[in-house]
Amino acid sequence: MTARGNSGVYMTKNGKGKIKVLEIIQTAGPALGGAETIVLNLIRHLDKSRFEPRALVVGHGMLVDTLRADGYGVDTFKFTKSYNRELITLIRRLIYEHNIDIVHTHLSRMNMYGFVASRFSPAANVMTVHGLTECTGSLARLYYFLLGNLSGRVITVSHTLADEFNSLTRVRRSKIKAIPNGIDISRFDRKPNREETRKRFGLPAEAKVILTVGNARLIKGYDFLIEAFSRIAAEDERMYLVFGGGDMTYYPREKHLDPLVARHGLEDRIVFTGFVPDVEALYGAADLFVLSSITEGFSLTTVEAMASSLPVLSTDCVGPREIITEGTDGIIIPERDPEVFGRAMLELLRDDPRRQALGRAARLKVEERYTLDKSLAGFERLFETLIKRK
Repeated sequence: MTARGNSGVYMTKNGKGKIKVLEIIQTAGPALGGAETIVLNLIRHLDKSRFEPRALVVGHGMLVDTLRADGYGVDTFKFTKSYNRELITLIRRLIYEHNIDIVHTHLSRMNMYGFVASRFSPAANVMTVHGLTECTGSLARLYYFLLGNLSGRVITVSHTLADEFNSLTRVRRSKIKAIPNGIDISRFDRKPNREETRKRFGLPAEAKVILTVGNARLIKGYDFLIEAFSRIAAEDERMYLVFGGGDMTYYPREKHLDPLVARHGLEDRIVFTGFVPDVEALYGAADLFVLSSITEGFSLTTVEAMASSLPVLSTDCVGPREIITEGTDGIIIPERDPEVFGRAMLELLRDDPRRQALGRAARLKVEERYTLDKSLAGFERLFETLIKRK
């Protein structure tokens, strides 16, 4: 990562000093999802000469443990009922106790609590929307219409999501700021040992490996992906499908996926890795990355795969539609048809030159548009703007 900007002095609500940011998110997972990764990156990498971040995590999990191990200030809260007024009290106390300038919340539930708690406080409120599932239904759209138009700013994780969010909720476009997610591409510069990684997960050295990565949720479309793989598995016994990801709390494998795998007799051809701390090793061991999601606000794993010079095949949803240039650095399949998706996987696995060309172009795209530095700079400029307006 490179240094961003120059250190400076800002007029915060307490006079000159660093801008103090409180990041708020709800999580309970044993692995980091996309939203948790953004929070972790902000707290770790915001320019410490200008910003002083801390976190409030509702729930417990890997994010809390990681931040505390890094030595960052973390407060936690546990829900005891569906609505906890005590959380609002806690957020307000933290605002005054730590002289918070920016309350930055993530995902719909915390967006609501953060807005209410920071209203009529000295802190500016910023809420981040990570996907369209947060604003489906008339009640959610009304909620965002009211809160979004009164907040300091609503951040979306892609430009396409900003347009969709604006259309659904009628939050003023001037209130919405798109800041695409970014990754530290240096993590994917070193090529891991392909053979060792395959041996580690029980994959033959000669296997054609199709990889997807992510915590299991219904919207990830994993059942669709298994159906698509089942259409082509018999045509080449070297093909394996690998699910990389550690959190199946909300979509238990034994209930939803294992019976489907057994029905197609693919127990020896489909691998669930569980949580993999060195996920870049998985990308390095794969031949093709696939995304089968019903909807995605952005998709960090797609960008990680592209940074690993992997060709990407994706369903047509909001995030990948913005990230991928069809036919140049990835492939998007408009039809949500297992037969069509399966055939596309098979064709790419059989075409080594095309896969390699897509992978090279994908890496260049990430270097140009989706670095962590670019994403952080967007947040830093926005936070500074809100402070100056105050």
